[in-house]
Amino acid sequence: MLATPASAVAPLAVPGLSYRLDKVADGVYCAVASGVPYFVSNSVVILGDDSVAVVDSGPGPNEARVLMAAIRKVTDLPVRTLIDTHFHFDHAFGNEAFDGAVVVGHDATSAMLGSDALQKRTAAGFVAGLPAQIEKARADAAKEDDEQKRKAALERAESLEAYRKELASFRPTPPTMTFGDSLTLRLGVREIRLLHLGRGHTAGDVVVFLPKERIVCTGDLFNGYIGYMGDAYVDEWAETLGRLEALDFETVIPGHGVPFAGKSKIAPVQACLHDLWRQVVSLKGEGITPEAAASRVDLRAHAVSFPQLSKAGFEVLAVRRMYEVIDEREAAAARR
Repeated sequence: MLATPASAVAPLAVPGLSYRLDKVADGVYCAVASGVPYFVSNSVVILGDDSVAVVDSGPGPNEARVLMAAIRKVTDLPVRTLIDTHFHFDHAFGNEAFDGAVVVGHDATSAMLGSDALQKRTAAGFVAGLPAQIEKARADAAKEDDEQKRKAALERAESLEAYRKELASFRPTPPTMTFGDSLTLRLGVREIRLLHLGRGHTAGDVVVFLPKERIVCTGDLFNGYIGYMGDAYVDEWAETLGRLEALDFETVIPGHGVPFAGKSKIAPVQACLHDLWRQVVSLKGEGITPEAAASRVDLRAHAVSFPQLSKAGFEVLAVRRMYEVIDEREAAAARR
């Protein structure tokens, strides 16, 4: 019988959150969250001979404790290794809850999870939007006649408010073991390769490669779609995905969404990233603002693969980030 830890029975201030552990291979599970109206990444649970490694801890310590309770349904082995795929709040803000584990991540991830982690653009932007989301959920409940819909709106407000309060006392926990290009870990006979294949979604993206099982855990470097770019290096991202494609894998466990097989989704993402970067560089060269450029970006040629691109225009935040990267490179070149 599996042991029942205190975290599995103690009250958890995460209204609605639950994790489903889907078996991907023997001893490898994708933990998929549901039940809350804010971002919660997938986590990956990898069982070794005498310990467990977890990939990504989720958006806060309370959420991580719910994750731990779910892990305890499949094993009572201790979690001794926690791997950060990158620094974004929905993936790494739960690190604190894994106080018995060595936290491993890229050098750049460690730098971004310092004491000012909540002030970084992605986390700060999300936190700034929470009060409005809570107010809207409460307003939706107040004007709703359908009892089920009213209850659902109130539950959204409760969940968002609980998360807002959690972040108000949040303490960042950066990796204690860092690396540059690669690091190999072993859980008994199970080999885990941590690879930094280049910059993409962030400066410190880590791919967790299980060579025997032919599985890659990609964080948000590769989810099979066009995602958030607020900290991205868009032109480098496409090249990094090329190096991912060269690995010998069959299964992708993405940072969000369900696991999927094969490499067929890589090329469409690369093509879209190349086209996006080309257009933004050209528009910036015309001297127009990021806001105007965002309205003129046209990626409809990629809508067959990504239906959300069926209309012209792109996210302003992404275009602002691309302008920032271009400016940084031009400034660096001028200093040489």
